[in-house]
Amino acid sequence: MNNINKALSFTLATLVSTSALADTIDTDDFSFGGRVEGWGGLVDSSYEDNLRVRLNGQGKHQINDAITAVGKLEFEATGMQSSSDKISDYTRYAYVGGETAYGTLTYGTQDNAVTYLTDFTDMAEIFSGYTNTGIVASDDRAEDTILYSLTKGDFKFNASANLKGNVSGGGVMLAYQLRKDIEVSAGYAKTETMWYNKSSSDVYMLGARYTKDSFLLSGLVQQGTIYDADFDAVDAFASYEFGQNKVSVSYNYLSADDKRHLLDVNFIAFEYGRYIGDLALYTGYKVALSKDTSASTGTNADEFMLGARYSF
Repeated sequence: MNNINKALSFTLATLVSTSALADTIDTDDFSFGGRVEGWGGLVDSSYEDNLRVRLNGQGKHQINDAITAVGKLEFEATGMQSSSDKISDYTRYAYVGGETAYGTLTYGTQDNAVTYLTDFTDMAEIFSGYTNTGIVASDDRAEDTILYSLTKGDFKFNASANLKGNVSGGGVMLAYQLRKDIEVSAGYAKTETMWYNKSSSDVYMLGARYTKDSFLLSGLVQQGTIYDADFDAVDAFASYEFGQNKVSVSYNYLSADDKRHLLDVNFIAFEYGRYIGDLALYTGYKVALSKDTSASTGTNADEFMLGARYSF
C-alpha cells in the first residue's frame, strides 16, 4: 500500500502541477515554492544548530463543471549543521484528489482530520505543537491517509482514515464560526497501533480561537490515552502583530500516567519575529516548568533559539 501511495501520488501530483499544462488551460491554478531555514541556540548550555529546506508544487485542474482535480507534492531535507550525520530527507506532502460541491476528497501523505483543530495553537515559529505528536491519527500529517473536508457557511467538517499497514485509525473534526472573531472546534482521533508497536490510543479535543485585528488568542484541551497511559493536555497561544513585527507567548502542558514521566510536557515560551518581505528573523526563549529541566528530558529543558527563514 505504501509503494502504491507514493507512486500514485507522485504521478498524479506531477500531472496536475506541470507548468506546461498551466500554460494551456486558463482555469487552472498552479504554484511552486519552498523555503530555506536555519536556526540554532542553547539547550541546557549545549549549542545546537539545524538546517531545513522545503520544495513544493501544488495545483488544480478543472476536469468539468462538477470536479476539479487537486494535488500537492512537498519534499523536506533537514539536519544538524554541527553534526557529522547526513542530512535526512522525506516527503512531507504527496496527495491527489478532487473538489466538488459536496466537499473535497484526497488521498496520500497529508494532514489528518484534526490538524485543522490542532493548528489553533500550533502557531509559534519554534515552541508549539508539542502535545499532539504521539498519536498518529492526531499528528500533523500521516501517510496513506484519506481525507474528506466540507465547508458550508460557518461550519467546517473533516474526516480522515489512516490506512498504512500497522498504523490504522482515523479521526473527525467539526468547527463552527460563532462570530467573525470567534471560532470553536471539537475533534476525536484514534490509532489502533502506536509507534514501536504500542497498543491503541485515542484523544478527545476541544479548541477555540479569538482574532481581533492583529491580536490572536487560542486554546486547545485534550484528553485520552497515549502509549498505554491516560493523559491530559492543554495548549495556549497568544500573539500580537505590529508593523513588520510579532510577539507571542505559548504554553504547552501534557501529563500522562507514566511512571517514567517521559511523555510529560510543561513549559512556557516567549518569541519575537521580524518579517521583511520573504525574509523572517525570529528568536525565542522557552522556560521549562517541570521539576527535571535537563536536556535528557527532551522538551522540558530551558532553550534559547535564534533563526532565519527565506521563503520563495
